[in-house]
Amino acid sequence: MSKFGTKSLIFLFLCLTAISTTNLQAQTNSFRVIGYVPNWIDVNAFAQSFDYKKVTHLNFAFQNPNSSGDLVESNDGLTVLVAKAHQNQVKVLVSLGGGSAADGTVKNNFQNQISSSDKRAAFIHKIVVYLAKFKLDGLDVDEEGPAINSTYGYFIKQLSDSLKPKGLLLTTAVGWGNESIPNSAFQYFDWVNLMAYDLTGNWNLKNPGQHSPMSFAQKMINDFKSRGVKKEQLCLGVPFYGYGFYKEPGSFNYVDILARYPDAWQKDQVGDTIYYNGMTTIWKKTKLALSQASGVMIWELSNDVKGDKSLLKVISATVDSLKTSSSTGLLQPRDILVYPNPAGNELFIDNLSLSKIVSVEIVNLLGEEFKIFKNKDQEGKSTHLDISSLDTGTYICRITSPEGNCSRLFLKR
Repeated sequence: MSKFGTKSLIFLFLCLTAISTTNLQAQTNSFRVIGYVPNWIDVNAFAQSFDYKKVTHLNFAFQNPNSSGDLVESNDGLTVLVAKAHQNQVKVLVSLGGGSAADGTVKNNFQNQISSSDKRAAFIHKIVVYLAKFKLDGLDVDEEGPAINSTYGYFIKQLSDSLKPKGLLLTTAVGWGNESIPNSAFQYFDWVNLMAYDLTGNWNLKNPGQHSPMSFAQKMINDFKSRGVKKEQLCLGVPFYGYGFYKEPGSFNYVDILARYPDAWQKDQVGDTIYYNGMTTIWKKTKLALSQASGVMIWELSNDVKGDKSLLKVISATVDSLKTSSSTGLLQPRDILVYPNPAGNELFIDNLSLSKIVSVEIVNLLGEEFKIFKNKDQEGKSTHLDISSLDTGTYICRITSPEGNCSRLFLKR
C-alpha cells in the first residue's frame, strides 16, 4: 500500500468526482446559444413573440457604413428587441457585414473606412456611438470573402482596444474567405462563430448535396483549433434553412420546408431534392458543440417554427438535459443502445458496456419531466419501457448509470 491510506484514496476519488461534476455544470452553464435576427424581417413582431429563455445572445444583422462611415442600414424594431432581451438577461450585439456586403459599394465603403489608422479610429468612434445609442452589448464582425483585406487585422486590434475597456463584446462569424483572416486576430475576439454551412448550394447546381453535414462541422472545429482558437472561443454554427437542386432549385427556410413536407423534421433531405438539417442532426451538432466547443450559433431565428418541431427547442432541451444532470460524467455512444427509433408504444434500452442502468427519465423538448423509470432488472443490463401514454412527438431519454449519464433523442409515432 502507498503512503496514502484507503480513506485518503476514497477522499481523493470523491474530490475528483466532485470536480468532474462541477466542471460539467460549469461547461453547460457557460454554454452560449446565439441567434441572428435579420433586420429585413418584422423585428417588432419578432421581439414581442420570441422566447428569450432559449438563447443567451442575439445578433442584430446587419449594419454597414456609407462612404462617410455612418452606419445606415435599418434599425426598425431594434430598440424593442434590446429592451425585451435585456429584461430576460439576454445580450444583444449588432453584426457588421454579411455575405451580401462582401462585394460592390458596401465592401468598398468598409475597406475605405479601415484603410488607415486615422480612418479606423474615426469609424470605430462611430461604431461606439451607435452601440451606446441603442444600448447594445457589443459588435459582431461578419465580414466575408473579398471584404477581408490586408488591413482587416489592424481594424480588429483597434476595435478591441476601444471596445474591451468599455466592457463591450467583440465577436466574429467566419466562413467564406476565412483563410484571409490573420491568425493573430483571433485573440481579440470573445468568441468565434463557425459558419459550418453553405458547403454547396443553389449557386452550384452541378454539385448537389448536403450543404451542412456533420463532417463539415467537425472539420471547421478542427481547423480553427489548429489556428490557435481555443475551445472556449468556438461556437458551432447551425443552419435553419436548406438548398434545393434538380426540379426545386433555390433556398428554403426550415419553416417553409415543413409547410411543404410535414414529416421533414425527422429528415435531412426531402423532395427532388432539398437538403437541410432536421431535428436529429441539430441535436447531434448541439452535442458536438457541448463536447468540443462552447456554444451554438444559429442562422437565423425567424426561419424556425413554433411548437414541438422547433429546431431551437432541440438545442435548448439538449443543453438543458446536461445542465440538470447530477451524474458524474458523460457516457459514450457505444455504451447505450436505444431502439426502435421512431418508437411505437415500447422503447428498449440495452446496456452494452456499463455496470448497470440505474434509471431512465423521459422529457419533452421543453425540458418538462414526463416519466422516471427505475430499472427493476437486478443486473441492469436492459430496460423495457411502456411509452404508450406519450403523445406523438420528439423526446429526450436521459439514462443514468454509476459511470455517468447520457441523453438520446427519439421520436414517438
